[in-house]
Amino acid sequence: MSTPLYQAAEVLDMAIQVEEDGIAFYTGCAATRASEELAELFEFLADQERLHIKVFTEMKQGLSEYSLPEGYPGQTESYIASLVEDRVFPSDGDRMCTPEEITDEMDAIRIALGMEKSSILFYSGIKDMVRESEQGVIDDVIAEEREHIRRLLSLRHSLESARNQ
Repeated sequence: MSTPLYQAAEVLDMAIQVEEDGIAFYTGCAATRASEELAELFEFLADQERLHIKVFTEMKQGLSEYSLPEGYPGQTESYIASLVEDRVFPSDGDRMCTPEEITDEMDAIRIALGMEKSSILFYSGIKDMVRESEQGVIDDVIAEEREHIRRLLSLRHSLESARNQ
């Protein structure tokens, strides 16, 4: 087994960054006030991202010396590089919600659904990179992300029904 290039704490730092980017996105969407129902959902989702930051910060305690095992040389480096390249939430502002950009609730929901799905893929991928004793916590975060998707889909269905009446 080769020497890993990343510490587990660094992977959790990436997870924290994903959540911080999510807060920025959802806060921006909530501020657009496209509808009260949408704003409330996005405020809830921003609060959920804040809770996830707390979870990942607590997981980092005592991880400074924990190295990630690799199945083959360079495995961790390759995986981390792909995670960095395919960020879940945009950090450059290209897709952040602003009152000027969000004119359609359905578009905001579509973007949010895509990011929640990407979050699940991200967390599924890092699950094996944390201590086995903490993998259940990642499963809990994934379950919460799935619930976010369910809520977004429910709101989308509600909006579609209202539009079709």
